[in-house]
Amino acid sequence: MFFRWFCLLIIFPVSALAQSSDTQNTLTAVPDTCVALREGRDCYADVVITWHQPIIGNYCLRDATSKYIMQCWLKQQQGTLNYAFDSKQSIAFELFDSNTSKIIGTAEVKLQWVYQNRQKKRRWRLF
Repeated sequence: MFFRWFCLLIIFPVSALAQSSDTQNTLTAVPDTCVALREGRDCYADVVITWHQPIIGNYCLRDATSKYIMQCWLKQQQGTLNYAFDSKQSIAFELFDSNTSKIIGTAEVKLQWVYQNRQKKRRWRLF
């Protein structure tokens, strides 16, 4: 049993290291789902976005679609942002190193509806 694990670690050392480093780099958005009453309406929620990195550095958080920078932290290892979510669609966030512009982590706030629009437009004809 131990011989198999030993062989796997020798053959795939890079994948084992990559998995362990990914668990340290975290970007989370809580809650990660916003629920609106009807489809197509704005959803409102207070989202807390937190991140933690193993290395102290300069990091920025931005909207993944528009690339709008929401906040930056200088010489920090962790940070928190309270975000007032107000949207008709899901929004993804990216944490990146401001020195290298490398994306470190992503998080998404998804949108769900209680009632979906199932009404079909009916055309009335008199003749």
